[in-house]
Amino acid sequence: MKILIVDATNNFIRNYAVVPTLSGTGEPNGGVIGFLRSLGLFARTFESDKIILIWDGPGGSSKRKAILKDYKEGRKPIRINRNYDFERIDPERNKIKQRLRLAEYLKDLPVIQLSIPDVEADDVVGYLVKYYNEDEKIIVSNDKDFYQLISNKVQMYSPTKKEFITPDYLLENFGIPPVNFALARAIVGDESDNIKGVKGVGFKNLIKYFPFMSEQNKVTPQQLIDYASQQTGKKEIKKYERFTNCTQLVIDNYQIMQLESPIMSVSSIRKIREGLEKKIGLNATSFRIKLYEDGITTINDSFFQPFRILYNKGK
Repeated sequence: MKILIVDATNNFIRNYAVVPTLSGTGEPNGGVIGFLRSLGLFARTFESDKIILIWDGPGGSSKRKAILKDYKEGRKPIRINRNYDFERIDPERNKIKQRLRLAEYLKDLPVIQLSIPDVEADDVVGYLVKYYNEDEKIIVSNDKDFYQLISNKVQMYSPTKKEFITPDYLLENFGIPPVNFALARAIVGDESDNIKGVKGVGFKNLIKYFPFMSEQNKVTPQQLIDYASQQTGKKEIKKYERFTNCTQLVIDNYQIMQLESPIMSVSSIRKIREGLEKKIGLNATSFRIKLYEDGITTINDSFFQPFRILYNKGK
């Protein structure tokens, strides 16, 4: 079975920001139209047997904030990348309105939606990769957090790059295989999530400190710290002290970034499984009514064809 796992939050925000369409009342609705168009494209292109849309749950960052209090702090508000007079429309309220309307559209399609309270989408994706262990999986996202999940059973497709992110791509661009990518990011940090890394260390020079991280064997934070601590020469001690002085930083960052053991409770896992078992269907008539109500004319009957095939596969 081929499972298509879509990082729905990432996909919605991307379309909300860049798709310049307006509704019949003159309000931005690019998040809705762009998301539906891209979902139709994914359904046609990948011909999967199951599509699962993963949304960040409310309060999803709370567990990581308990580890790193500044996690995701200081993020700039998402702005629409086009000229529009927002004097009469609150952009944040418009974004929420679009998100809720999109959820109504998606209920008419044979797709599974998961949004687990107090759990980030990343952790749900990490859990699903293991849950569907023997199946072929494609993760659709632009988020580097998922690079660590790539394997012979897991592919990742970047909608902005319009290409698959492969192990060879990671080695060529970062010098790190998927198995060690979470640890590499724990060292380098992630500015977008306000995660500070080891000062002066980036992907380009990380391998100079730890050449074995470019190999296919999984390296743990403790192995890396032990290696840094075991350097005995005066020059080597000086060279590696930036790591020995940041032991807890690396451990905490890794705990936040790794998806091998998703940060979630037993009750959250139960909710995921219940969501996967919910009955889904295709209601093209209801979907068309919504298109008419919203004055959307750019989505035609051909949109439904891959979803009819998907629905019939699930019968």
